Amino acid sequence: MGETAPVTRTHRGGDTTMLNAVQSTEQYTVDECTDSRAWNEFLERTDGPAYNHWGWSDAVASYGHDRWHLVARKRESDEIAAALPLYHVESRLFGSKLLSPAFAERGGVVCAETERASTARQLLLEQTKRMAAELGVDYVSLRGGRDTGAEAFDVKNRYVTFRVSTDDGPEAVRDGIRDSRLRQITQAADNDTLEFRVADSMADLKTYYRLYLRTMHRHGSPAHSFEFFETLWDRMQADGNFRLSLILREGEAINGMVDLSLGSTVYQWGVVNNYDYRELNGGSLLLWKSLERAAAEGFDTYEFGRTREGSGVYMFKKSFGGTKTWYDDLHYFPKAEVALPDPEEDKYERAKEVWKRLPLSVTRVVGPQVRKQIGI
Repeated sequence: MGETAPVTRTHRGGDTTMLNAVQSTEQYTVDECTDSRAWNEFLERTDGPAYNHWGWSDAVASYGHDRWHLVARKRESDEIAAALPLYHVESRLFGSKLLSPAFAERGGVVCAETERASTARQLLLEQTKRMAAELGVDYVSLRGGRDTGAEAFDVKNRYVTFRVSTDDGPEAVRDGIRDSRLRQITQAADNDTLEFRVADSMADLKTYYRLYLRTMHRHGSPAHSFEFFETLWDRMQADGNFRLSLILREGEAINGMVDLSLGSTVYQWGVVNNYDYRELNGGSLLLWKSLERAAAEGFDTYEFGRTREGSGVYMFKKSFGGTKTWYDDLHYFPKAEVALPDPEEDKYERAKEVWKRLPLSVTRVVGPQVRKQIGI
């Protein structure tokens, strides 16, 4: 290792505090990227996950969390060779952690395809370990990344997804869907009381958010703030990286879903529904519309959100013919290993039941204050 370069800790208010100096090599130097356009262009070129997009970072920062856009640059050209977004989520109740990403399942280090990419990646991981020690976090979690075997990081597989190949067009995608699911899609498509809509206004976003609040309340989970969604819309919708679609019944939203896209992949996120109308199969139609769009617009892959193996949601997603894929979550423990948050634990199940009994008007206000501390 050779010279060092400083990395700054950027607060929401714009103040900066010096963190540990970053080791550099003869080929690379590490610093913090402050150019959102250069950052997003690098992710587009390297097929980075949509959750690493600067717009997602701005949504996380709306909660006041500290964030860093770390990059390893080639010394000879100043070109970005690797990138890693990090978020410090700190809570008296849920502990202190460094996450990539916060509130989603796929992030971590993204590298350009070069023969020295492993060196650039390792520099960012070493800086992450130093930051974890200085901040005194309980653990670091790099979720769903492509880095396996990173030194001092443990790989844990807790969540699974399905990935559908969409590069052969809509008909090929349709051929992979189970017949029983296809019948549900056709039933919903032929129902004159249902309307499929791609959101194009803030009014549509508010319609979605009302259904989102009810869905999260039914699950016993705290909801994100409207500002979180509004930031995603403002930063990502205009460039086609954020797509909100709805199924309406007589003007009322009964299903909704957000698709985030970057590079060759569309990522499903934010699925909501009104269970009173599930027999209408609007959710099946909505997902098919997203798959059809991904295939028609030239994306290579559609990735479903994370789920637990064997759950009802798992079986629903499986019926659309994708390839089962485990998320490789990398964890680093600066001190002793600690238990990671698990929503399936009994203590969380009890909390969910209490949450369900609270009035919706209360959970709408209190929910974001709790959700921002969890990070998952």
